[in-house]
Amino acid sequence: MRSHPTYPPPRTAPPTELVTGGRYNFGTYDGPVPSINPLDAAGGGLLGAPRRAVRDLGLKEWEAFQLGDDDWFVLGAVYNAKSIGLLQVLVVDKHAATIRRFETKLPTPLLSVARGLSGTTSRGDFSGLRIEIGNDLSNDAITVDATRGAEGDSPSLSLHATGDARKKSAAHLVIIHPFGDSDALYSHKAMMPMTGSLVLGDDRVGFDDDSSFLILDDHHGDYPRPMKYDWVTAARRGATGRIEGFNLTDNQVRDPETHNENAIWIGDRVHRLPPVDFERPDGPWGRWNIRDAAGAVDVTFTPTVQSTMHVGPAKLLAEYYAPYGWFEGVIHGERATLAVDGFFGVGEQKRITI
Repeated sequence: MRSHPTYPPPRTAPPTELVTGGRYNFGTYDGPVPSINPLDAAGGGLLGAPRRAVRDLGLKEWEAFQLGDDDWFVLGAVYNAKSIGLLQVLVVDKHAATIRRFETKLPTPLLSVARGLSGTTSRGDFSGLRIEIGNDLSNDAITVDATRGAEGDSPSLSLHATGDARKKSAAHLVIIHPFGDSDALYSHKAMMPMTGSLVLGDDRVGFDDDSSFLILDDHHGDYPRPMKYDWVTAARRGATGRIEGFNLTDNQVRDPETHNENAIWIGDRVHRLPPVDFERPDGPWGRWNIRDAAGAVDVTFTPTVQSTMHVGPAKLLAEYYAPYGWFEGVIHGERATLAVDGFFGVGEQKRITI
């Protein structure tokens, strides 16, 4: 017999900075942290500068987005792994189950991942691909712009989107969760309505203003090695036009009963969830089962589009599966329930040692 779900504590008001006095402000918050200063965890004094340099080399940082409408799902990122950088826009046709990839690796000094989401930009421009994510939460907006010229059989790309981050439209899940006493995962996730356009070659293929959405994913982490996690997310606009979505993760943070980023979004509300487990009895391209111990989360993910990025012999340096597909099931928050049948989204199974 399953036990009654135990939900994590509610989100609280955010601190003014990520690190204060050399220590992370661990917790789960309902709004932006104004100052994202992870290198301050290295301390000051004579050894402060070299310690900050070492900490910076181990810090995985990216700002990503997922956006789309009833027909299209787009994932993009400006990613700094410190050993290498990545610019990426992946365009998925949900119903045709096809993917177009616009991506390039580049030296990390040629890209920039923002620290803080008020008046900042994450950007990169290399090998014909340009991505810029504009963060202006103080004025209730997130913007995404990406372009690339045609290359061979691949069409040109023009992506422009503006997310509506007003309080009545969007809700925020901001975490500062411990890997250890002095190592943390900071993540800011928000789901919101979006307006914009997607042009592939000469064809304007998206988006429909009444059904379009945007997911913000700002991420800075002092990950252990190897870095490992399982993750799925999806969003859509409901019948009333409000955002509905979810984020489910099984990662390496300490005390996941308290510290996890599992949640459902319904309009301007976020409802936290218990920790979850991922099962893939048929591997990464088969069905994924995501559940918690007490039955609050019972979700199945069926991939229809494959995507991978492996590095090194026998995937030694990085083993990464990121399929796209359809969800079914139900998620019971403490004060709200979300049926996820017919949601389309993305999953990740990741192990990285570089």
